[in-house]
Amino acid sequence: MAITAASAQVGIRNISSVGVDANFDGTLALDINQVVLFPVVSWLSGEVKVQRQDTPVLRETTISVAPIFIVGRSSYYIVRYGLGIGDGPAEAVEGDDGRSISHELTVDANYETEAIYANLAVRGSYYPADEYWFVLPTAAARFPLGARASLLGRYFFSYNSTAAASHALLADLGYGLTERVSVKVGLSGSVELTREPGAGEGDPRRGEWELTGITGLTYAVTPALSLRYHLEYLGRFGEADGIRNIVVLDASF
Repeated sequence: MAITAASAQVGIRNISSVGVDANFDGTLALDINQVVLFPVVSWLSGEVKVQRQDTPVLRETTISVAPIFIVGRSSYYIVRYGLGIGDGPAEAVEGDDGRSISHELTVDANYETEAIYANLAVRGSYYPADEYWFVLPTAAARFPLGARASLLGRYFFSYNSTAAASHALLADLGYGLTERVSVKVGLSGSVELTREPGAGEGDPRRGEWELTGITGLTYAVTPALSLRYHLEYLGRFGEADGIRNIVVLDASF
C-alpha cells in the first residue's frame, strides 16, 4: 500500500485487498486487509487497519492504529501499533492449540516527489506467551525510466528469536500503457542465512535462493478510484510452489 503525502492530507481513503495463495500441494493461504485513512489536521492523518491471515502456519487477526505525520509536500512518517489474536506462528506454538496474542510495531519513513520515491521501515512482532519475536527492516526506492516507465527496488532482512535470518530482494518494472492502465513485471528472491533449529545439514533452504516471478495490472477507473491485480509465481525450496493472486480496491472520498 502506498499512501503518498498528498493523498494522506485530503479526504478519506479506503483500501481493501484480498490475497489468495494457491499452493501446488493443495493448501491455500488467505490474506484479507481493510485500511481506512482519514485527515485530522493539515500535518496529521490517521489510519485504522484490520488484517486476517489464514495460512498453513499462521491463523491470526490483527487490528492496527497509526498516526501519519506529514512533513511538507514530500515526506510522511507512520508509527503503527497492532494487536493480533490467533494461533501464532508455527515456530512459536510448537503444536500448542491455545490462543496467542501478539504485539506489532512499525516505524515507516517515506520521501516522495514527482520523480522518485524512497522508503525506510522497521517492523517488529512479539508473541509474549511463546517468547517468540521477529524484526523486519526494509528499504525501497522507485526511480523514473523515461516518461512512462519506472523501476522499483526493495530490500528485506529478517531475524527472529530462533536465530533464523534471511535476506530478500524485489525489483519490478512498471509501465503506463495509457493514462488509466499500467502494468508491471518483476522478480523477487530470498535466501536463508541460517537454518531453523532442528534442520539438518541438507536443509535445501540454507544458502539457496528462492525465486518468484511477478506481474500486475492497475486500472484507474477515476482519479479517486482504482483497481489493482497482482499475480506472482511462488518458487520455494523445501515447500510447495504456488500461485499468489491479490486484488486491491483503492477509493478516495
